[in-house]
Amino acid sequence: MTADRRTRRRNTWLAIVAGLVALLATGALGAFAVVEMADSRAGRDASDDTGRVVEAQRLPWTATALIGVMDDNGRLASSAVAVLDPEGRGGTLTPISSSADTASGTNVVLRPLGAVFEVDGPEAWRAAAEQATGLSFDVAEVIDEERFIQLIGPLGDLPTLFPFAFTDAKTEETFEAGATVLTTSAAYRVITSVNGDGPDWQIDPIRNAVWDAIADRVGAGIGALPDGVVFTRAAPPSGLDQFTDGLFSAPVAFRGLETVQIDPDRVADQLPVEYSNVIGLGWEESVVTLRRGEVVLVFASVAPSRMAAPLEGPTVRMVSGYTDDDAAPLGFNRSDLLIGAIDVLLFTKTNVLSVVDQPGATVPERTTVLVSDAALIDGVWELYGDVFGELDVRVAPVAISGIDAEITLGREYLRLLAEPDTPADDDDSSNGATPETTDVAGSDS
Repeated sequence: MTADRRTRRRNTWLAIVAGLVALLATGALGAFAVVEMADSRAGRDASDDTGRVVEAQRLPWTATALIGVMDDNGRLASSAVAVLDPEGRGGTLTPISSSADTASGTNVVLRPLGAVFEVDGPEAWRAAAEQATGLSFDVAEVIDEERFIQLIGPLGDLPTLFPFAFTDAKTEETFEAGATVLTTSAAYRVITSVNGDGPDWQIDPIRNAVWDAIADRVGAGIGALPDGVVFTRAAPPSGLDQFTDGLFSAPVAFRGLETVQIDPDRVADQLPVEYSNVIGLGWEESVVTLRRGEVVLVFASVAPSRMAAPLEGPTVRMVSGYTDDDAAPLGFNRSDLLIGAIDVLLFTKTNVLSVVDQPGATVPERTTVLVSDAALIDGVWELYGDVFGELDVRVAPVAISGIDAEITLGREYLRLLAEPDTPADDDDSSNGATPETTDVAGSDS
């Protein structure tokens, strides 16, 4: 590998990251050229380089539910995504802010989930949540106080840790920072609290603390599904009662998502008036975006068979054995390192359907790409050859149904990220022009 080639890869990677920032700041689709991976069969009838058809594995199927909590006035205060483990017992619980834009800030029209529910109804809310998360849902229900107590009450009182003190503007009830124990009714009042001092999203950490307490209170599990009940793609949970019976029968993990405020000027331009009317005073500061890479990291880890593939590029399973010690010299933690890699893949219009994070597993020297069909090899080099360092591209010995390529991140990628910025070649600056820059002040990234 020549120095010029290394410089070109480094500069290409930096350009992609800069372009991703511009993508999120402007809400427009990126212009990075996507090489068509011709004749992609996504693991179906996959063949090796001799033309022999190989057996395809399937990603594990998982049941999913979308739970909304509304207050006495019909306002959607919070949503949560629940995913069962493949065995159908236990799983994960991930709250989604009602202030979050449906498209993670990538469209020219902003649609916060809570406003969508109030203006367009529960079916539109479900569709908006599917777009925001990339998941499809077997069960979706918006619950009031009575239903909340029915579902959550069997867990008993909830030891909860509030990150800061707050007062519910609706009831004037004050909750202090730190550890407390909530009854089920008090937990409902917290989740449906109204922020009297600013935008609603500012008290999302308070709501998340309650969802975290719910997950933690399950412990090793309470109750059990009847013997013989097995959820499958053909026979998913019949409703939220059966779903929570499965969820609460084994440990439940809590997964939080970061939100970032979208610039008020952009909200003023791109939020439809029907949504601003229901949000009310201060609506210009009331929309946030989810970090798309983090959303994919979370849900492609726990529900890979349920992830959508809306982008025009290939479908990918990303595998990492990186540890926090690998990420620390770069100034990251491990999750940020993986989110950065996912962001790069998303910018190339790659659909990341599955993420396998196994810290401490063997990390190859070069990033390894196993393709479902030999016809995809040239497309892999064109699409990823400049962003992950040296590649080892081979046909997968056993393909995965629905997956065009499995990418295992290598140590060469870490070295590429660690390299200092390299000046552009003389040919790139001979015209005396200065590089374009993007003002990201007030962007949603």
